[in-house]
Amino acid sequence: MKKIVLVGSTGVIGSKVKKLFEENYHVVTVNRTSGDFRLDMADAAAVEDMFKKIGSFDALITTSGYGKWGTIDEHSIQDYHDGLNSKLMGQVNMVVIGRKYANPGASFVVSTGILAQYPVPGGISLGMINAGLEAFVRGAALDMENMTINSVSPSFAKETMELMGMDSSTGVPAVEFAKLYKEAIESGKSGEIFYAK
Repeated sequence: MKKIVLVGSTGVIGSKVKKLFEENYHVVTVNRTSGDFRLDMADAAAVEDMFKKIGSFDALITTSGYGKWGTIDEHSIQDYHDGLNSKLMGQVNMVVIGRKYANPGASFVVSTGILAQYPVPGGISLGMINAGLEAFVRGAALDMENMTINSVSPSFAKETMELMGMDSSTGVPAVEFAKLYKEAIESGKSGEIFYAK
């Protein structure tokens, strides 16, 4: 059975990804405060140590990472750095360091988001992070021989909107995003951004 490392397995989308994959994969769960391994992705030394313990694997999915929600006036310079260190560099750490331990033919999928293409008030930091990650995916795909890397770009999950007290009528059920991660892992494509239809 193939081994997949899933970072963020307790989140709204991550929990659906876990359920979808655990039928056919051995899923190793990684979260900040629970799971098989506890990890702050922004800590490169901790990421390296974790991969040494996990050993070889066939796929990695990250559905985790922090970014501030707020207008430009509500952001400090540190707020931008916090998001870049967490959601952008955290996922870059998982790919760059994880490659050394991955089996030939391994597949990596990071999470970006629709704010890279469609900015909204309050989404400035997350949009910047998502766009940077998408550029990383496209560039890394050119250099990663015998491995693939893609991104899933979710819009708002219906369940997240409900948790935030928003009108969820335009939301997409999280399971639909989970299916995109499976497609991204199994498609054989690389350098692609997968969007919900």
